[in-house]
Amino acid sequence: MLRESRKKELKEHIFLQALQLFYDKGYEQVTVQEITAKCGIGKGTFFNYFAKKEDILLYLGESQIELLQQSIEKHRNIGHPKEQIMHALNDLLLHFSSHSELMKLATIEIMKSASLAGKESKSVQQLHLQLASMLDRAKQDGKLHSRWETDVIVTTIVGVYFHTILSWALLEAQHTTISESFRKQLDVVWEGIDPYIGGGDK
Repeated sequence: MLRESRKKELKEHIFLQALQLFYDKGYEQVTVQEITAKCGIGKGTFFNYFAKKEDILLYLGESQIELLQQSIEKHRNIGHPKEQIMHALNDLLLHFSSHSELMKLATIEIMKSASLAGKESKSVQQLHLQLASMLDRAKQDGKLHSRWETDVIVTTIVGVYFHTILSWALLEAQHTTISESFRKQLDVVWEGIDPYIGGGDK
C-alpha cells in the first residue's frame, strides 16, 4: 500500500511539474528531457508513468475519476442524491481549482487537440457510469422520484459539470467560486429532474 501511495505521489508530482513547464514555455515547446530534468528523474522512470508527453494532459481526467470513486464512497450516507452528487463533484472541482492556472492550461490544451479530446472522452464515459450507478441506487431506495431515465439525468448533470469547468477556464472575470457556480446550476436543473422534492437539503 505504501509503495502504491508513493507511486501515485510521484505521478502527481510529474504531472504538476510538467504542467508548470507547459505554462511557462508552451506545451509544444516542452520536451520530455526538460520534464525529467525538472522532476529530477530519468527518462525510464518518466515512461513508467506516461507513455508519451500528451498522456500527461490525459492524466487530468484519469485522476478525476479516481477521486470521484473515493468521493462517492465518502458521501454515500448523505440522504438525498442531489446532495451526494453535489458533494462528490465538488470534491473534484476543489481539486481541479487547487492549482487553478495549471488546470486551466491543461483543459485548454485538451480542447485544442481533437486527438486529446477524443481520448479524454473515456474519462467522461467513466464519470457518466459512476454517476449513473449512484442515481440507480437512489431510485431503487426510493430517494429519487423522476420521470426521466437515468441516462438523460446523468447526461444533463455531466453537461452542467463540464460547462462549469470550461466557463471557469475560459472566462477571465470570476464573480463566484467554481463550487458556487456549479451549485447554482445544479439547483436549476434539479427542479426539472426531481420536482417532487424541493432539491434536498441545502
